[in-house]
Amino acid sequence: MPKSLIVPSLCLSSRTDAGVHALGNTAHVELENKYNTVYNSSDIKKYVNRYFSKCGHIIRLLECIPVTKDFHVRSSCKSRTYLYRFMIPKICEEQRVSLSEMIHTYHIRSYNFDIDRVRRGTQLFMGTKDFTTFSTKTRTDRKIHYVRALHAFTLEEAQPLMPFDPLSKNFTYFHFTCKAKGFLYNQVRRMVGALIALGLGKITEKDITVMLQVPSHHNWNSRITSAPPNGLHLLNVEYDLDELRRCTILQEEEQEETPQSEELQWEEQKQGVQLKK
Repeated sequence: MPKSLIVPSLCLSSRTDAGVHALGNTAHVELENKYNTVYNSSDIKKYVNRYFSKCGHIIRLLECIPVTKDFHVRSSCKSRTYLYRFMIPKICEEQRVSLSEMIHTYHIRSYNFDIDRVRRGTQLFMGTKDFTTFSTKTRTDRKIHYVRALHAFTLEEAQPLMPFDPLSKNFTYFHFTCKAKGFLYNQVRRMVGALIALGLGKITEKDITVMLQVPSHHNWNSRITSAPPNGLHLLNVEYDLDELRRCTILQEEEQEETPQSEELQWEEQKQGVQLKK
C-alpha cells in the first residue's frame, strides 16, 4: 500500500467523554499518494486492524468506503443513537455487582424506583426544544445552537450482560435509547440524570418542564446528578443511503463485478460505517 503524501487527519462523527463506550462510530480520513490512485478498501482495513491488534487497542475497523470530498462524516450524518444502561436491585440488601456490569451499567442503589413514571417522563423531552439547561458549558468560542430535535427517546427492560453470573439475578436492567441528528455536550447524561431523579422522587415532572421552558445554564436543578459516563454507549451513526451512494468511489474490480459495492450492501444493513470499540 503506497505511503500517503499528506499526514492523515482523522475526523470522528461523534466524540465521546472519558468513560463513555462506543459500540459503533464512524470517521473519515484524507489520503493522497504519488500514483493519484484510490486506496484499496480491503488493504486499509487489514493494515489498520493489524495495527490495532499489535498495539492492544480494543477497537476494530469493520468497513471502509472510499468517498469523494463532498462527503463529511459529521455534517453528512442523518442521526446518532445513544443507549444508556442502568440497573435496579430487586432487594435492597443485595448490592454486589459483577465486573462487566460495573463497566457498562449505572448501578442505582435504591429499589424504590418508579419505572412507569420515568417511562412517561421521556415524553417531556420529545420534539424540538432548547436544551441549554441540559448541556454544560464548553471552552470554545464557537457559537453553539442549543435547539435540538429528538427523534426518539424510549425506556425498555433489558437483559444482564452475563446471565450466567450468579450476581446478575439480583437486579433488573433497563435501557434508555435516544436518537437525534446531534446532541449537546453532556445532554444525554443530564436528561437521564433528570429522569433517574424523577424515578427516585427527588423532582417532579414540573421541575423538568421548567428547565426546558426556561433554558439557562444557571437553571439546572441542584437535586439532580448527571448520570455517570459508564452507562452511556454510542450505538449507531446513520447516513442517507442515496447521498452515500452518490459520494462513493467505486474501485475498478467492484465496477466490473457489480454496480453496487460490497461496502454499500453492508451499509444498507448497518446504516453506518462503524468502528467497534
